[in-house]
Amino acid sequence: MPPRALGEGIVVVMDVGLGVRAGTSNTFFVQSKKCLINILQRKIFADKCRDEIGIVLFGTQDTDNKLATDDQYQHITVMRQPQLVNWELISEVEDLVGTGNCSGDWLDALVVALDLLYDPHDARFSRKKIVLFTDFSGEFSDDHTTAIISGLKNHGVELIVLGPDVLDEDDDSPTKNGEHFDRPGPSNGVNEMVLKKSPQNWNGKPKSPVQLAGEALATRIIHEVDGIINSFDEAIPQLLCFEKRSTNSAAWNTVMDIGPDFNIAITGKIKVKHATVPTWKMDHAQDETAVIIKEVSFHRHDDQHTTVPEEEVIPGYKYGTTLVPFSDVDKQMKYQSNSPRSLSILGFTKSANVSHGRRAGDQVLVITAREGDETAAVALSALIQAMAEMDMVAITRRIYNRNSNPVMGALFPEITKDYECLVWIPLPFQEDVRHFTFPSLQRTIEKLTGKEKKTMDDLISSMDLSCQDEDDDEVLEPMGVLNPQLQHYFNVLMHRALHPLDPIPAPAAHVMGILETPESVKVAGEALASSLTSLFPTKKVVKKTKRDNEDLFASGGEVTKKAKTDGDDNLTQGDLTRPLVTHVTSATPVQDFIALLGSEAPNYNLICKQMGDVILQLVENLQGSSAASGAAVMSKIIDCLTTFRNESCGIDPAAYNKFVVSLKDAVVSMFLHNLWDKVKEGSLGLITSEENGRSNTGQEEAAAFLELSQDAQPAVPEPQPQEDDMEDLLDEM
Repeated sequence: MPPRALGEGIVVVMDVGLGVRAGTSNTFFVQSKKCLINILQRKIFADKCRDEIGIVLFGTQDTDNKLATDDQYQHITVMRQPQLVNWELISEVEDLVGTGNCSGDWLDALVVALDLLYDPHDARFSRKKIVLFTDFSGEFSDDHTTAIISGLKNHGVELIVLGPDVLDEDDDSPTKNGEHFDRPGPSNGVNEMVLKKSPQNWNGKPKSPVQLAGEALATRIIHEVDGIINSFDEAIPQLLCFEKRSTNSAAWNTVMDIGPDFNIAITGKIKVKHATVPTWKMDHAQDETAVIIKEVSFHRHDDQHTTVPEEEVIPGYKYGTTLVPFSDVDKQMKYQSNSPRSLSILGFTKSANVSHGRRAGDQVLVITAREGDETAAVALSALIQAMAEMDMVAITRRIYNRNSNPVMGALFPEITKDYECLVWIPLPFQEDVRHFTFPSLQRTIEKLTGKEKKTMDDLISSMDLSCQDEDDDEVLEPMGVLNPQLQHYFNVLMHRALHPLDPIPAPAAHVMGILETPESVKVAGEALASSLTSLFPTKKVVKKTKRDNEDLFASGGEVTKKAKTDGDDNLTQGDLTRPLVTHVTSATPVQDFIALLGSEAPNYNLICKQMGDVILQLVENLQGSSAASGAAVMSKIIDCLTTFRNESCGIDPAAYNKFVVSLKDAVVSMFLHNLWDKVKEGSLGLITSEENGRSNTGQEEAAAFLELSQDAQPAVPEPQPQEDDMEDLLDEM
């Protein structure tokens, strides 16, 4: 059994004396308690947190610590021995009220905290910290300062002082430290700067001589032990936000094969993964040896919530409003690969064929050679170099383990001056791909004036978040932005645990601040607001809900046939009663095609396919038709082609160009030379690159396409002779 992971040992030393409780409602004591609660919250929501926290209060009316004598370590109370954080501790801190008229010695309180962290064999804590909350307003004795400094150094205890307003001599700003009160590097920089004391207290009043002396002594200790000192203005914003503790990904060891004979031993590690909110279905118990039992029961949706035996319940899935059962027989039909974990390269393709829109999944893997396998390292390096030189990516089939389904993915070569590896990103299957085709903005852009185009360019430039600010940092650094959903989730969970009967609170101010627009972007946008308003004026459209009397009763008592519309005078009552268009029909193909393209979410490729099928159906109807009906059908075909081509020029020419090739083949096979002459007269051939930049067809190729070969002889449809009975009937009429 692996050894139990050690956590940090933290003792919070908090001043509750008369001095920190004096003043308005937002006293030093209130701010200290807020910081302490935030520290406890972060620990209780941290992933697999084994940190133990103890609390020492000084300035209490009574004395409760094992070092206390008649005249030493008085008015110091150990509120909680170091232990794992639980809801009971947070509730006790929330209810904590400072009482008494005494003031304790903060140096004596540090000694008591050191005693709580005593761990001679380093078998209990991985790190030790003391967090001191005080404004140094109480009397103290510096007789044991040297011994305290030695104790902090010898036992490896980090000292963090929160509360006093101590400034940096160079920039007159509060000293900073890394988040979680951790050191940003080997040294936190305190020893390299000169600290000075602010002449004012936290409440704006001048500091007393006792406070100035206490801050001077604390500064000396901070210098000696390489500690950290922070004001509330710096500490509280850091403690308000929750962060997921960074963890290392487990190694996924397997063999990457290229064909049956070429194998490379590799290791995959998750580099990026979608973060999810914890479910909290099961929480850790205080007793780690306790067995956690999860009980599940099933109930009907009736007034009595009748219990249903588990053996009578089968899973089901909702397909729309239909509930589809999923029995044990269906489970046997589920696809199972029954293959061991593997990564198989199926082939290689150009990197341009795997666009960003084709990359799916919720994680990204970094593939390297198996540690210690020199042969695999050489082979993988050669593969990476070859893929990078040829600008290729590998299409792979990945099976995570024997019980998982195969997943398609792409391997991208990654080469830097420090390392080289393959980056694996999942790819979607065909049924996962959604095609969204949007009309081109080229026609709209061509209507804009030069001033309007420049204003839009300035607006886009002002919204650029990748530009640098005064500190040479990005305006919105993605790695530094916290997830507001996670922040609000923890706040709500915390509030509900402590106040189960209160309503759920609204998002806190610091959570809403994450969603705020960066100030530089906001200022730049406001500067362009007047220009945008004048160049692109808007008006409010009021939807009419009632018809006027003039419309209800026309002159002579006749009711008008035209319905009221929102500004569209061409829309009649017949248009409002027209059935909903769901596909292109042969009766009104042009109208159906336009209606479907104007729908809320058109599937352009499907609509074009339906239009092409209708045109080919009309072409087949030309054979054997009379002259009169053939002319009408041919006119409908030309109208369909004209509309199809005009809309494709503005959206995407690929569908039309592909269809018109199949149309020419049909015309040639049926010898409908007269129809192709109409196509040629109307210039309804291939869409060229001059008409739409997405097309790869040139003018010469389009002109050659409209010409038919000499071997294709036209077959002029002969009119069918009218039957005699029909002629006699017409004569009688």
